[in-house]
Amino acid sequence: MKTKKIYLFSILTLVSSSVCSNENQQSNDLPSKNQALVLETIRLSAQGTQQSCMRFVQMNVFEFEECVSEKLKQKKLGPPERLGITYMGFVGALSAQRMGSQGSQMMAWKYAKASHKIQTQLKLDDQQLCALVPGDCVTRIARTEMMLKGPMPKPVTDVEVADRHKH
Repeated sequence: MKTKKIYLFSILTLVSSSVCSNENQQSNDLPSKNQALVLETIRLSAQGTQQSCMRFVQMNVFEFEECVSEKLKQKKLGPPERLGITYMGFVGALSAQRMGSQGSQMMAWKYAKASHKIQTQLKLDDQQLCALVPGDCVTRIARTEMMLKGPMPKPVTDVEVADRHKH
């Protein structure tokens, strides 16, 4: 009888330590599951912005900026959605810069600052964020760092403002 009690006690000890170990493992997985959800929300928000706004980059960078600004006016946006929108604004502005579009440098700087602020709040590193949007992350991250460390670009001139919708 004593042997059975010891045997039963040993089995209960093993089972309870296994259950506790599984509970600890599940609680350790929660932050990564939450982070995966945040990253997916950012990716979908950026993708939605890309689908509705990027077509303006080649036609008129100021219309692109208006499209992004309209998306940011939605009241129920959380930080992940805002980050997706502002980051795609930054990516679009970089694309416009490569084409030499007026005002694109200021726009890229503005969206780099805005997205970096939210990125910091969400505790995401540059590689995590960059990987959500197709493209060359090495170059994009380097350009982001230059903009964040550098001075604000010269504002758009009055001539550029007057010419906003004519190029």
